[in-house]
Amino acid sequence: MTKILAFDSTYIANPIRFLYLALIKKIFRQKDNTCNRLVLYRLDKNNVFLENDENISGEEVKFHQSQIDALGLKFYRHIENSENINLLKIKNISLYKLYTRQVKLKLMGLIKCAARIEKLSSETKGNLEIISDRQTVSMIEETFDFLDFKKTNIRWKTNSYLTACISINSFFMRIASLTRMMIFPSDLPKHYFHKVTNSSWPTVLITLPKRRPYDFLKTYVEDFEKQFNVILYSLGKINSPQGYKRKKVKRSKKFLRGLFKIKNFYGTKNSYIEDILLIFKKQSNLNLSIDVGDSIFLNKIDAHVSRLQTNVLDNYLAIKAKKKGVFILGDLMEEIFYCDAAVCSSKSEITESLKLSLPSKNKIIFKGSNSLIKYRLENYSQKKANYLHQLIGLDANQKIIFYASDPSKDESQRYLTEKFLIDFFSNSKEYIFVIKTHPQDNGKITNYAYLKSKKSTNIFLVGDEAQENKMVSNKFIIEENFNFNSAIDSCDGFLTFSSSSILQALMLGVKTGIVDQFNNGFYDYLVDFKASFLIKDKESLNFFLRSKKLDLTDNVLNFFGLRKDDKDFNLRNHLLNCLSELDSNNVNKTK
Repeated sequence: MTKILAFDSTYIANPIRFLYLALIKKIFRQKDNTCNRLVLYRLDKNNVFLENDENISGEEVKFHQSQIDALGLKFYRHIENSENINLLKIKNISLYKLYTRQVKLKLMGLIKCAARIEKLSSETKGNLEIISDRQTVSMIEETFDFLDFKKTNIRWKTNSYLTACISINSFFMRIASLTRMMIFPSDLPKHYFHKVTNSSWPTVLITLPKRRPYDFLKTYVEDFEKQFNVILYSLGKINSPQGYKRKKVKRSKKFLRGLFKIKNFYGTKNSYIEDILLIFKKQSNLNLSIDVGDSIFLNKIDAHVSRLQTNVLDNYLAIKAKKKGVFILGDLMEEIFYCDAAVCSSKSEITESLKLSLPSKNKIIFKGSNSLIKYRLENYSQKKANYLHQLIGLDANQKIIFYASDPSKDESQRYLTEKFLIDFFSNSKEYIFVIKTHPQDNGKITNYAYLKSKKSTNIFLVGDEAQENKMVSNKFIIEENFNFNSAIDSCDGFLTFSSSSILQALMLGVKTGIVDQFNNGFYDYLVDFKASFLIKDKESLNFFLRSKKLDLTDNVLNFFGLRKDDKDFNLRNHLLNCLSELDSNNVNKTK
């Protein structure tokens, strides 16, 4: 028996990739009747083993998604204690601390990979031989130790040719990434905005999102202007807001230190981590991100409202604020790693990861409404009737089920999920099935699923205009300024694997379902509170289609943070209270 398992890793350049995959195929096809084998390989961009019957990459793991999320952060901090991890620095700042999100995602992938290996080993009679390169083996062994998994019947076997491929790729890709960093300009704005209304008021720092920054300014920032001086940095293009002065970011020369230490290059866990830190497509934003943070903190800042810390810039602003003793209020819209107190829409957002980011679990406040969903629904007041029908060219009476895909790196599960749905609706002529890809997705996995399905005429693929020139097939419909809210509003049922857009659908009053054939547990609280349907197979999908929309009580909406307003809570007032409490505590400490 020979099985194969893929895990997400750093990019492998084409000439080396071809050789690497040829070696993997050769090893996989070798017949060995003396032992059970598992070939562990790096996921390639074409996922050549996606449909192989011996591929266990899509199998269910024993951890719930929220557990994997927390374990990923714990593993990150476990590795952070290594004496060599923080040697790679820019301007005396460890890259490991700047790329928290990127490293954590890879570690979560390793945790799922280790869980699949442990499951296979427990089901295997006799020894299980695992074949891979030295770097991968080193990192998987580290993951097993962290998870306290038993390795009694596992025999690791490193292949020198695979190791050579990964080591050579590491060397050249690091050079390529650093060259790109020096040659290509950053796509971040080189200015920020400052509004001083009253010199006696405290100053708050807020960043604006790349997409629709004006809507975020209106729905989120303007209320702070009533009692705060405000410093804004927008990741998207925006003209100077009214009353704000535009300030230029001061640039400086910076150099990476610790780049080519031999012990962090060849077949070790440190080399794996440093590959993640250095082989990164957005590396050209690194220098400017540091300059933005340094320039902004030349001003007096009393508080930083951090919505997310998923990119280097937002992460560095939080690190800088923490270092300078600036109060950090985490208003949870996406993942955060450093904050002094947190604001959540509801109890449904309290996760183990959030607790790990806080100095105390008592520092969490619930506001009742979801700022992210509120921002997404801004300026959407009138229903655009039959939006999807008009886009695709359908009769207004036809029923549409709308599925929001996801750019998850667990490609095997995505493929199996989307193929299941396409096959099902190909046999159900009563419904039109529309799949919309994520703005970061070029449609590769969705296209695979479509090509391997029955490809009925009632299946439609919609791509995102952000990927217009990168979509893998012209089968995808590309609509300029695609109105996602109208698409949800015009469908007869909304489905997703893990997208947060399911909360938008609930706010818009649409029937929703979570497709979870692998017990991942994404948004399981929606199912527990009977707000959404759980779809695991054909029977449950048929039940979803036959059923009416579930009625949501005010109590349920409050628990999900989906109230249409937050009149009982004001973020500006809460921040003022936090600063007042902080001042009182500081006064008491000096007495």
